[in-house]
Amino acid sequence: MTVSMILRTVFEIALVGFTLWALFHEDRFAAFEERIVCLIRRKGLKVVNSSTPAVRRAVK
Repeated sequence: MTVSMILRTVFEIALVGFTLWALFHEDRFAAFEERIVCLIRRKGLKVVNSSTPAVRRAVK
């Protein structure tokens, strides 16, 4: 058995395990997807977090 076959087998087992987990915990998976989408949008649009001031004063 080569290293690539071992890695592929481990990846396939992990993928099947994650798929089964997602089927039984659909609400948690949907919340995770929403967080990922929001993170990608925030990075792409360069949205400033609400906890940081939108306008910073220039330091002289």
